[in-house]
Amino acid sequence: MRVFFDFVVGGIAALFPVVDPIGSVPIFLVLTTGIPADLRRRYALRIARNVVVLLVGTLLVGGSVLRFFGVSLAVVRIAGGIVVFHAAWRAMNSDPKLTNVDSQEAVQRVDEHKDIAFMPMTIPLLGGPGAIAVTLGLAAQAGGDFSVATALNLLAIAAAIGLIGLAIFLSLRSSTLLLKVLGASGIQAMSRLLGLFVMAIGVQLILNGLADWMVSLGWVTP
Repeated sequence: MRVFFDFVVGGIAALFPVVDPIGSVPIFLVLTTGIPADLRRRYALRIARNVVVLLVGTLLVGGSVLRFFGVSLAVVRIAGGIVVFHAAWRAMNSDPKLTNVDSQEAVQRVDEHKDIAFMPMTIPLLGGPGAIAVTLGLAAQAGGDFSVATALNLLAIAAAIGLIGLAIFLSLRSSTLLLKVLGASGIQAMSRLLGLFVMAIGVQLILNGLADWMVSLGWVTP
C-alpha cells in the first residue's frame, strides 16, 4: 500500500508542474473570450477528460509502441528529462506555452465557434510533449513485466493522472475567480516557481535514464 501511495504522489509531483493547470488559466480565458459561462464550463470538463484519456492511453500502450520500434525505456527517460528540462526553462523565463502561430489559430477557432477542447488546449498546451514524456517515464518506473506489482503501479499512476484531470477541471472551471484572486502577475510568478521544481525533475529523469543505460551496457552493476 505504501508503494501504491508513493506512485500516486510521485505521479502528481511529476505531472502537475509540466501540465501546469493554473498557468493555463490566462490562455483559457483568452481563448474563451465572449463565450457564455455554461459553454466555458463544458469546455473545462471536456479538456480535463481529453487530457486524462490521452495520458492514460500513453501510460498503457506507449511502452508497447516504443518496444515495437526498438526504443528502450532508458532512452525514453533521457528524452523525457530533456523535454521536461526545456519546458521548465521556458516556464522560468515566462515564455508562452503556445507559439504565435498556435495562438492565432486558437483565436480563429474561437471566432469561428469551433471546438478548442482538443486543439489547442489539450494539445499542445496541457497534454503536450512534456506531459507525454513524463508519463512514459512514469510507465518505465512502474516496471516492465506483467506482474501484479507492475499492474498496481500503473493503476497508481492512472489515479494520479485522474487527479491531475480533476485539478485541470477545477482550475479552468474557476478560471475567472483565479484570475481575480492571483492576477496575471501572480499566475506568472507561480508558473516560474513551478518551473524550478520541474527542472529538478527533468534532471532526475535524465540521471535515471543514464544510469539504466549504463547498466544495460554492463558498464556499471545495478
